[in-house]
Amino acid sequence: MGTSVGAANAVIAKDPKLQIQRFHGLRSYGSIPLNRRRVNVLPASSSSNSSLVTATATPDVAAEPKRSKVEIFKEHSNFIRYPLNEELLNEAPNINEAATQLIKFHGSYMQTNRDERGTKSYQFMLRTKNPCGKVPNKLYLAMDDLADQFGIGTLRLTTRQTFQLHGVLKKNLKTVMSTIIRNMGSTLGACGDLNRNVLAPAAPFTSKDYLFAQETADNIAALLSPQSGFYYDMWVDGEKFMSAEPPEVVKARNDNTHGTNFPDSPEPIYGTQFLPRKFKVAVTVPGDNSVDILTNDIGVVVVSDAHGEPQGFNLYVGGGMGRTHRIENTFPRLGEPLGYVPKEDILYAVKAIVVTQRENGRRDERRYSRMKYLISEWGIEKFRNVVEQYYGKKFEPFRELPEWEFKSYLGWHEQGDGELFCGLHVDNGRIGGKMKSTLREIIAKYDLSVRLTPNQNIILCDIRRAWRRPITTALAQAGLLLPRYVDPLNVTAMACPALPLCPLAITEAERGIPDLLKRVRAVFDKVGLKYSESVVIRVTGCPNGCARPYMAELGLVGDGPNSYQIWLGGTPGQTVLARPFMNKVKIQELEKVFEPLFYTWKHKRQAKESFGDFTNRMGFEKLQEIVDKWEGPAEAPARFNLRLFADKKTFEAMDELGKLQNKNAHQLAMEVVRNYVASQQNGKAE
Repeated sequence: MGTSVGAANAVIAKDPKLQIQRFHGLRSYGSIPLNRRRVNVLPASSSSNSSLVTATATPDVAAEPKRSKVEIFKEHSNFIRYPLNEELLNEAPNINEAATQLIKFHGSYMQTNRDERGTKSYQFMLRTKNPCGKVPNKLYLAMDDLADQFGIGTLRLTTRQTFQLHGVLKKNLKTVMSTIIRNMGSTLGACGDLNRNVLAPAAPFTSKDYLFAQETADNIAALLSPQSGFYYDMWVDGEKFMSAEPPEVVKARNDNTHGTNFPDSPEPIYGTQFLPRKFKVAVTVPGDNSVDILTNDIGVVVVSDAHGEPQGFNLYVGGGMGRTHRIENTFPRLGEPLGYVPKEDILYAVKAIVVTQRENGRRDERRYSRMKYLISEWGIEKFRNVVEQYYGKKFEPFRELPEWEFKSYLGWHEQGDGELFCGLHVDNGRIGGKMKSTLREIIAKYDLSVRLTPNQNIILCDIRRAWRRPITTALAQAGLLLPRYVDPLNVTAMACPALPLCPLAITEAERGIPDLLKRVRAVFDKVGLKYSESVVIRVTGCPNGCARPYMAELGLVGDGPNSYQIWLGGTPGQTVLARPFMNKVKIQELEKVFEPLFYTWKHKRQAKESFGDFTNRMGFEKLQEIVDKWEGPAEAPARFNLRLFADKKTFEAMDELGKLQNKNAHQLAMEVVRNYVASQQNGKAE
């Protein structure tokens, strides 16, 4: 996917005798920091007995490379402590610019409520770090309490299997942070220029491949966790709350055989400068794309033998969603195959990739600092060759994989150990009101642990069969419905928080998507699409793409007040990148685009062709022509001309019930009729 630029890059990529020097990271080199050194790639000497190059770092006295302001803040921070430690002690409600950048490494962003005018009301968002989305019972209950005591009364589930807690005041930060830490949780590295939360399938299956994927995600998260203690110094006065790490993690972290580490640094992998930008890793099993595997910097896939025994891993590299409007050299990108490694080598391979990005990712302009831009510039062959120097081996050929499929894991499922789990749909990941209190009661009463999914949903784990009926009843009363009662459009939809708290948001996402999905469903009804049909819809308030809109069949990306870019062409399995279709479509004008697209899809699609595949086959030029010339459907489908409501009172009652499920009265009534007819045909009325 990436292309090499320049003849030198092409030569390096193809010639195995050209070796990359062994960096020692961004530590001082004499009186000259590494970021002021010129790094040379030298050909092997013909007189040498070895093809390896003994590379040297030469002081570049001509000029100091430009560095972003954040790089300066990190360098002078004493490993992410100063000036945050001082800013937290004063009585101001906010913190200064440097501290605002540094607190991200601790898992927090400073925000203001943009709905309020006049004096800014500063508050902080905290994000937890939960590898595989695992949340112990004790931590869930603590987060639920903190949301009420110190937040805005709601919890938010993120697209990276974590919690976000909004509305925390600066004066309460230490209390909230220490409470999370003391209840088996952490926010360390949930934000900032380092490895973020490591994704893995949330389903608590007990099969070997799923357990191995989750164990691997845990180990990668531990390997890439900061070691210098700044987090615990700040929030629990230096007291450590870390469980014992597996010996293979400690061994891999400390190994410096191939020059990956800072030998005498409190941060052996990160050094003083950490990474150029955020870094994302996901682990999964073949076929299970519940983690959007291709959108990560590293995608790790368990490869098992014919008996189901894990043998190794396929690695993808270079995915990422962020971009900037109208700057064409910023773009979303899919990960591409790097190679295969035996299972015992996975931590060393991941570390080698991270170090390659650490040493070569751009540190001058942050919008180009993600690893996807490095791979796009170098090309995958050169990138692979450089990583192999830090890995110390050649990657084996990528193993063949089955097709990817999105899995929601909603509803009731067997875990494989005699117990059950129940996946619950949470609109936009926002838990509040009756839903929040009911979940707490159930999780506390039955002592359940939970898992958070990359699709902003929640899974209740380890449920005994005798508990299924009372739990189902309690959930239904709180509006937490089984999948058959959730609109198929809502099942796959996602939105970022956007306004009012995100400083980057240009327009609405989370607050706007419920109405948007109702409008899409109304268009489906109008053009004659079945209720069971769906498209993957994702909405973000800005182009950073936190809800991964560039993988959607229909992505809406805020690009002005009450207006969106429309992206088309992603697929249900999340394996194809969407492309921009239209710019600056006002929110009130969306039906003028949706109606012709969905009508044409219904009438011109091939058998079982998804909306995303259809838009790619038709071509955007043809679709644009259809939208431009649209004058409405030839005739409304007769089956939707039924008069369902004889009186206003019945209509209003049905409309109120429908709101609980994000449906209008007509949609809910049609569903009731269908279910009744089906039950009669099956000979068992419900």
